[in-house]
Amino acid sequence: LAGRPQRHHRRKKSRVPNVGFNPLASAIPGSIGDLPIEHRQICQNKDIAHKRDRPVSFVNACDVSCPDDFGKPGSTTMLKMTDVSIEGLRQAFLDGESRVKLNSDAETGDFTRIVAVAWDGGLLDGQWVALNAGLNVMIGGRGAGKSTVVESLRFVFDIPPLGKDAAKSHGLMIKHLLGSRSEVSVVIFSPSPSPGYYLIERAYGAEARVKNQAGEIVADLKPVDVLPELEIYGQHEISEITRDKRQLAELLGRFVGTDTDATSNESAIEERFRSSRKKILELEEKVAELDLSLAALPGLKEQLKRFEETKLSTRLDEQTSVQREKRILEDFANQISTFEQVGLDLKREEHEPLSVLPSEEEVKLPHRGDLEQVQTIAKALHDAQNQASKILVEAAKQASSDLSSLRSDWQPKADAIEAKYKTLKKELEGEGFDPDAYLSVKKQVENLEPKQGVRDATLAERAKEQSARREIVDEWEKADRKAYRDLEKAAKKVSRKLSGTVRASVRPSSDLGPLEDVLRNGTEGQISQALTKLQELDDLSPSRLAVTIRKGAQALCDEFGFTDSSAQKIAAGGEKLALLVEETRIPPEAIIELNVGPVGSENWKELDRLSAGQKATAVLMLLLLESDAPLLIDQPEDDLDNHFIAGHVVTTMRAAKKKRQFLFSSHNPNIPVLGDADQIIGLTPVVEDGVDRTKIEPELCGSIDKPEVQQMIKELLEGGEQAFTTRRTKYGF
Repeated sequence: LAGRPQRHHRRKKSRVPNVGFNPLASAIPGSIGDLPIEHRQICQNKDIAHKRDRPVSFVNACDVSCPDDFGKPGSTTMLKMTDVSIEGLRQAFLDGESRVKLNSDAETGDFTRIVAVAWDGGLLDGQWVALNAGLNVMIGGRGAGKSTVVESLRFVFDIPPLGKDAAKSHGLMIKHLLGSRSEVSVVIFSPSPSPGYYLIERAYGAEARVKNQAGEIVADLKPVDVLPELEIYGQHEISEITRDKRQLAELLGRFVGTDTDATSNESAIEERFRSSRKKILELEEKVAELDLSLAALPGLKEQLKRFEETKLSTRLDEQTSVQREKRILEDFANQISTFEQVGLDLKREEHEPLSVLPSEEEVKLPHRGDLEQVQTIAKALHDAQNQASKILVEAAKQASSDLSSLRSDWQPKADAIEAKYKTLKKELEGEGFDPDAYLSVKKQVENLEPKQGVRDATLAERAKEQSARREIVDEWEKADRKAYRDLEKAAKKVSRKLSGTVRASVRPSSDLGPLEDVLRNGTEGQISQALTKLQELDDLSPSRLAVTIRKGAQALCDEFGFTDSSAQKIAAGGEKLALLVEETRIPPEAIIELNVGPVGSENWKELDRLSAGQKATAVLMLLLLESDAPLLIDQPEDDLDNHFIAGHVVTTMRAAKKKRQFLFSSHNPNIPVLGDADQIIGLTPVVEDGVDRTKIEPELCGSIDKPEVQQMIKELLEGGEQAFTTRRTKYGF
């Protein structure tokens, strides 16, 4: 039909179509949107009088009278099929939404995808597979290696499983099915910032290598840097996620969007926290050491006062002065040594390369000639630094020599006074005095008194650091509140997009999570009562808890209702524990609800009240939304209700596969057939020389329009044609 679409007329007041007229496809001159309104409603299957169980597919097929006519938009149509065949044509018209593309249809944007995977060694030794940009589904019997494909891709990209069981399963699978001396290679396509391909290779027991299109290894580039939002879920891993509300909240975080400024700000705050904590703890330790040293000072001062009341100080004034001179010379000698070390640290090796201007082989610079002088300037700085080092070292050596000469002149005078002291000491001892004790006390007081000033300066520095830290805490809490609000917005966005099926909300977590770890690691003994009290709070502020820890055990009892035993243990954690507590973020928890009511009604239930299959369905619906990065799931139907697969998951997947790549393994025909998989991959287990292997045969890869693939689906997923026909007969379809 080259003009208007064929309209199927009906008798007045009759909704029974004419027998025998049930076309798979119809031709229209342009887009459906350009048709007259009365025809458009029929073509869109929205006209009640002409409603069809299966919508008609539409193609553009205007008459072509010369080669130039093929350039007209209404003359050609794109049909998706594995091979050019009548079956491919039939399948295209059976599922026009997925397989027919008019020239007037909007172009879909390009997106990052996995192009091909190859294995060298292990269960899949010598195998490779090319993936479609849309929906890829692996099928095969139990033990055919579908999970090995998924987990080997997780291995290449080094993406850790979220669930504990999934992590254990991944480790065992990589060890036993991939094994030593094996390697997995993956080709990926990235459309931005400029289209290009990367090859990622990872051998068992080694780090991954990323190569560019020229085959060059890109240093410091990790696989996840090229595919940052890739998601991989092993068998039953989605079910595991449903049991962790914090992980559900992280899943919602996918819909917040990428705010590089916020992420950078949070990272900067965390770094400032670490630096602040280190500085404050160092000052705390210094104050504690000074306090330990100064603890004896009051007693020593009292002793000195009593000595001085005996006029002993006057008679020993000359000796104490010499001791003071000796300390001055020793302190200055230490300063010279420090000065010399500064000079030595400045020294650079003469052959040390200057990397200010990269070589021409490394980087092509358009104005290299203009920049050549940068090298000369850098060389001048290099020489100046070495010269400064030489000057400082020589000055230190000269100072040391001069000080040695000075001490040589001073020492005889000090010795003379020491000789006089020995005579005076006998006289004083005869009078009942202990001059050595006095000199010892005097020396200790003179050594300790400067430390009092150091302590005061240290306390002032600590107060300054603590004040700066309060500002960091304030910034951290503001960032935390913003992240919470962003997550709330994401939950509303998800609820709108999955209206009537899944809805989401956010609330403060009752699970202390990271805070509990900090408290347990920072205390000794049992603190369960305190943790229970903290969990009872509606919205716990870590900074408030940190302030109370600093106040002590009684404040913890009064503020939070801790028992004295728990309060004492937590307070004993001191400043170190308080600092770690106020750096802790308690992530919110996500509340996911699924509508389990019949069509047209609502019966919302939280995940805690759903079956395992319903829980996994709700989470999978989230995973299918709002991303252009590949999604890999190993046998999702294991955790899903069949009703939701056909009614919700497949519908969402069909729309999403136009702008996102999927790779699933499955035993459920609804996913590859109703989802109209673009690439179905058959995995065949074999035994070679007594060793289990898996083969990926090219003839068993393709879409449902390929006879071999269609037969494989019938046998593996439907139990054979006879089994399917028997079920259909029994169901009365």
